[in-house]
Amino acid sequence: MRWTITIPDPTSMPPSALGFDGNAPTIEQAAHALVTTTRNYFQSRGHEANSISALAHIEDTTITVEGLLDPSVPNSDIIEQIIAAASAVPTIGDAAAAIADNRWRPRQSEPKGDLSAQIDRIQRWARDNLGHDVFYPATTTLESSPNTPTEVEILFEHSDNVMAGLLPGYELLSRTRSRQIRDMWLEIGTDQRHRFPEFAATYDPAVSSAEPAGSASELFLPEFYPIADQDGSTLFVDTRGGPMSNCVSEYSAEGASEGWMWPSATAMFTALADSLDDGQPFLREHPVVRDDTLIWDM
Repeated sequence: MRWTITIPDPTSMPPSALGFDGNAPTIEQAAHALVTTTRNYFQSRGHEANSISALAHIEDTTITVEGLLDPSVPNSDIIEQIIAAASAVPTIGDAAAAIADNRWRPRQSEPKGDLSAQIDRIQRWARDNLGHDVFYPATTTLESSPNTPTEVEILFEHSDNVMAGLLPGYELLSRTRSRQIRDMWLEIGTDQRHRFPEFAATYDPAVSSAEPAGSASELFLPEFYPIADQDGSTLFVDTRGGPMSNCVSEYSAEGASEGWMWPSATAMFTALADSLDDGQPFLREHPVVRDDTLIWDM
């Protein structure tokens, strides 16, 4: 049984990855070998503990491993995590099953209407609970791009003048700010490829662009359209081809993009509207209203 593990190297600049692989007769033995090999390597080099996720494969199963580089988490817990993920049967829907993985995902809701309907729901909730709108008329009119996805265009019609704090951990982007962040990430990738040949040899944007939407990507690609951002972490719509085209993913300088979070912007805002209505977590935080202000609590 073939196993591999890929880990962002926390000490490298520019960002790079380390990889290990091997064979074992069973899932249990593969998980044990994966954990001990990786941890022994990092411990022998005195790397500090961190919370970076690692991408593992056991045969055809892709697994995002949490806590692997945190020595406070016992080996047995990590091994059990991997065994459970490798043994699980994907149940995330026919479209998503084509690229199913086992990473943590935020709340998922079945859309009841299109994106505009979800924005209207959020607006009504704000008027009822905050006493004011969260989406305000745009202050400027900017020309749209013919390549921008429809859902992103709908968001831009509302996000030019939006209440701060509508999302936990992110702020929605205006059209102008989205373009700036997209250009920034693309320029960073181009600069890294020009200055570091080993990085260019390892990460080819043409190869990543040919992967199906929702797949993990070390590079920020031209097919990614930012919709929200906070402190270097960007939510974007992935317009690559495949059954998950136009899904929403996250890209960050630390962990790159680890795969899809919601199957669409409509699904994302449906989950947000549902959380505002029922008080359940969205991105691990609960919505609370205090003094006519939306606050997100852990």
